[in-house]
Amino acid sequence: MKKHAFFSLILTLFVSLLVGSCGTDSDTEKQTQKVLLVSFDGFMNQYLDRNPTPNFDRFIESGTRAEYLVPVFPTKTFPNHYSLATGLLVENHGIISNSFPDDSLGARFSYGPPDGSPNDERWWEGEPIWITAENQGKTSATMFWPGSEASIDGVQPTKWKPYDGSVDNYARIDSVMSWLNPSGETDADFATLYFSDVDSRGHSFGPESDEVDESVVQADSLVGYLWDSIEAAGLRNELNVIIVSDHGMAELSDDRVIFLDELIDLGQVEIVDMTPVAMLKPLGETADQIYRALKENEQNYRVYKKEDLPARYGFTNHYRIPEIIMIADVGYTITSRDFYEDRGLIAATHGFDHEAPEMRTIFMANGPAFPAGQTIPPISALDLYEMMAHLLHLEPANNDGKLPEILD
Repeated sequence: MKKHAFFSLILTLFVSLLVGSCGTDSDTEKQTQKVLLVSFDGFMNQYLDRNPTPNFDRFIESGTRAEYLVPVFPTKTFPNHYSLATGLLVENHGIISNSFPDDSLGARFSYGPPDGSPNDERWWEGEPIWITAENQGKTSATMFWPGSEASIDGVQPTKWKPYDGSVDNYARIDSVMSWLNPSGETDADFATLYFSDVDSRGHSFGPESDEVDESVVQADSLVGYLWDSIEAAGLRNELNVIIVSDHGMAELSDDRVIFLDELIDLGQVEIVDMTPVAMLKPLGETADQIYRALKENEQNYRVYKKEDLPARYGFTNHYRIPEIIMIADVGYTITSRDFYEDRGLIAATHGFDHEAPEMRTIFMANGPAFPAGQTIPPISALDLYEMMAHLLHLEPANNDGKLPEILD
């Protein structure tokens, strides 16, 4: 071989290797693992232990499970789902309950009609994971996750649906799987799914009821259908599925009722929220008087001025949080005599201290990033954002969580 021909061959091989290497990096980037976040609202850990759940069992055996997930305070649906998505304490994202006023906006936040406040970005602070993804060149698609209907600084998920509880649960899975499918028009990197049936049954019949057990078995069927859909789409080796809930559930009783109007004059307060965390905004110069009256009769509840709330609650440093916070002991209801006599009690509720065992809930994950057959210590709802940002190779926004050691 002539000398110039030999060097030409070497140069050709070098260029081919260089191009091939660049192509491999590009392919790897395109094959970055996807994430699907699934919530079964109001799902207690104990539900899995007492029911036949072969699909949950299969998911856990080939994946990772935490002993339990610790929600944020207060343990209600909207605050917790938004904390799961942002990694922020409630005092840092501003969704203090499922319904609350904001005098500076001249409006009241409500999760249902008629005002459509979930669509109004003025309520939502912080940066949820779907916005982090969109801002960094990824594609997100959300199915009914609280907070996902609002834009953040004008940005929304590529695909999202306004909440409609009548949409069949299997149809929800079909829609999300079509969004995640690499051969579909969306090819989402991140998606969410939300199911409410377990929570609804818990409120209506109590956490120990046959009706709740039936809903858990139905949820297990959904997990099986989802898993089969993932296999059929060929996503088993690139999709990380994280299954969580927002809170547990506690039985209520007519023997455990606190009548607020027998402790204070309700005409002297604006009630921001009633039970099991009474959020009270005193009118005029009555704050000290109302606090003293509640403190002197403190039984089956604890009362605080908001600046004195223990730091573990993360429920002090936001202007929407009113001056007086009254936290019922687990299983107790705060109400008024008229409201109680008119409507009575539901079977069970949540909203109590986030560290109460009854409020613990589930965390499990399965996919290429998670070891099989591993149980990890309790995880905080605040840590999910960092986890998902890590899996998606995103630079996380400011948050109050930390990356779990399992992925560190």
